[in-house]
Amino acid sequence: MGLFLFTMASCIDEETPTQFTEEDMPMIYMEWAADYIYGLGDTIHFTAQVSPGDMVETRWLVNGEVVSEELTISYPVLSSEPFNLRFEVERHGLTNFRTANVTVTKEFEAKNYNKIVLGVVSPEATLGSIQWDNITHLMYSSLVVDNTVPTLTTPDASSLERLRSFVTAAHNNGVYVIIDITGPINYLNGAGFYNETSFNEVAINPEKRTKLITDIKAFVDEYNLDGVNIYINNLNNDAGGLSDKEGITAFMNELGESLPQERPAPRDEFFFTASVPMAWNNYEFYHLANVPRLNWVNFMLFGGVDLSPVHHAPSWQVNDNIARFQNAGLPVSKMLIGIGAFGVQYNLNGATPTWGNLDSFLQYRPYKEIVKLDANAANLNQLPFGDGLFYSGVTDANAKADNTISSNAAGMFIWTMENDSQAEGISLTGAVNDKLNNP
Repeated sequence: MGLFLFTMASCIDEETPTQFTEEDMPMIYMEWAADYIYGLGDTIHFTAQVSPGDMVETRWLVNGEVVSEELTISYPVLSSEPFNLRFEVERHGLTNFRTANVTVTKEFEAKNYNKIVLGVVSPEATLGSIQWDNITHLMYSSLVVDNTVPTLTTPDASSLERLRSFVTAAHNNGVYVIIDITGPINYLNGAGFYNETSFNEVAINPEKRTKLITDIKAFVDEYNLDGVNIYINNLNNDAGGLSDKEGITAFMNELGESLPQERPAPRDEFFFTASVPMAWNNYEFYHLANVPRLNWVNFMLFGGVDLSPVHHAPSWQVNDNIARFQNAGLPVSKMLIGIGAFGVQYNLNGATPTWGNLDSFLQYRPYKEIVKLDANAANLNQLPFGDGLFYSGVTDANAKADNTISSNAAGMFIWTMENDSQAEGISLTGAVNDKLNNP
């Protein structure tokens, strides 16, 4: 049976006039959504009502081809390929319609890969922004931990329903899906907000973290997910670090113990991961070495700024973080190196910023927009806009991928895919996957 994924947004208000003229638009009355999920062998059933009903032509179309000219459709799903379903009604040259994307579920078959390529998406992402051929795992960011309840603050209903379509499409492509649990977050650069410590406060409170773990497990089951990532993103605070790292470690271990170690075939695996924020004091996360259940740790090595223009993701940080966390007891084989699909532009105009007002001099730009500024932008990592626009291009992604291979790290991730370019030879996701899995 089909699952609808979005509340309908009608292209025409459905108000029935008392008298009709040739100029009146025909109205459609039917439960409808923008996305549906069906299984192979299901039959799609819909019956439309239209008003006015005289002098009308109706048709149902699949991928643009007419399959019925009646008000009712019974269409068998015989292929696992996704398709577009459309209903049209035409009266005196005026056409009204409903359209939906249909995803068909099929049996999961995990990809073969040498290294992990984790693509991250935010609630703003669409299915079209996900490069299925270039990722092995998908991470949806995020569910936000709010200390006032405490519970998971979920995205809006349409974003959650879109998550369902992400999961179905991912599993159809042999890709595992991990849910990211964070504190309040800026999705473009992945950073937390100054002095926002909700997640830290919940994690170190035994009663609150028990409730949070229950909520996480329920969400994983409801949305058919393959893993959980924990991102306590509040290092940027007056205290200069995390509060009660032993309490955070206890939370991580309690959560890890409550999650399945594996799943029944064919999905087999269940992942428990964590992220380390970009910060000068990210040594506060050395405690992750004391969480043996972790499959890997995501190093968010991007987004760093200074009082004078500086690259936000210098390559030296990769070796620095690998060495420091390895010395703290975290195996390199449990490390994922991050690439940010965005740039940081300084607009100082001769001013001397302070840490209190630096943000007002910064502009963040998605990578997909940066590559439109210069024909050779993908091969660079800096452009002369403002006092310098710094970003990771394909050349930088390739260098970090080479470092990932030589250091024997587990893989890499892209934050976030909706900000990446889709173009071949320009895509950061494509460059990373080509290096790691298509040498």
